[in-house]
Amino acid sequence: TEIESPFVIKCDVHAWMKAYVSVFNHPYFSVTDDSGRYKIDNIPPGKYEVVAWHERDIKRMGYTQTKTIEIVKGDSVLDFSLTKGEKKK
Repeated sequence: TEIESPFVIKCDVHAWMKAYVSVFNHPYFSVTDDSGRYKIDNIPPGKYEVVAWHERDIKRMGYTQTKTIEIVKGDSVLDFSLTKGEKKK
């Protein structure tokens, strides 16, 4: 499955008001909570490629990190470590 790039919805009056929207052809996605944790429920057993995306990297184009996981019966854990780029001066 080809990954679509997120698109931005922004406010023309308030620069800090923006949202990133991604469209998927499956129900397996998540957004992190305030502590950076995420959870995706009801994934059938199998081998999957998981992509994490952060809105800001050094080029301000969005940063992705991809990992592979094999889901078996029970809980599976997959951690990502994303670092954002420096603020624009």
